[in-house]
Amino acid sequence: MAPRGRAALKVETAAALLYTGQDVARFCEVDLKTIHHWADRGKIPHHRTEGRHLRFRRNDVVRFLRAHAYPLPEELTAVRAQAAVAPVAPALDAPSEGEPTEAIDPDEQLAKRLSSRFVVRRHGSAVAAIARALVDGVDALVLGLDDPSIAGARTVAALKASTDSAFLVVVAVGEGPALDDARAAGAELALARRDLGGLPRELGRVLGVG
Repeated sequence: MAPRGRAALKVETAAALLYTGQDVARFCEVDLKTIHHWADRGKIPHHRTEGRHLRFRRNDVVRFLRAHAYPLPEELTAVRAQAAVAPVAPALDAPSEGEPTEAIDPDEQLAKRLSSRFVVRRHGSAVAAIARALVDGVDALVLGLDDPSIAGARTVAALKASTDSAFLVVVAVGEGPALDDARAAGAELALARRDLGGLPRELGRVLGVG
């Protein structure tokens, strides 16, 4: 049997996890013609290779299956998803002599928590994380709303409005009204910093991974 999913795909552009029309047909227990029909009608986001073959990003497949009450197959839930993580905590002073850096670095602690369930790609700013997200083919993007390199909720809205980046699960981290603005802009998760301990679990739920 030919391999499927991540092992089967030699992606033409980014290292994104893509599925074929046959894969999606199998997940939905329909024939391939139905998948082509759904794609042509815009029911499920997709793109086509140079040879006109359908390809579907994992996040879009998960959203489609959930929206239409299909169970998520193990082939999707067993994936080790990738997260691009930008700094989400305010800048900190340098540690005192003898003080462990990880003890006072919330961003390092967050990356460690996430790495227990996800492949984590850390970046020095939100702009860097966004710029690399499509190239690296990550599934989720964790942004600090008060990062001076972006425009907060307006950046979230721009990501969700573009067909090139709408598939990304956006996690917005901040405080107060900025979180409500991020949710309204389309962020799948908007968390206060004090709640970041629960991010691995919440992100796993949204991405549909075990």
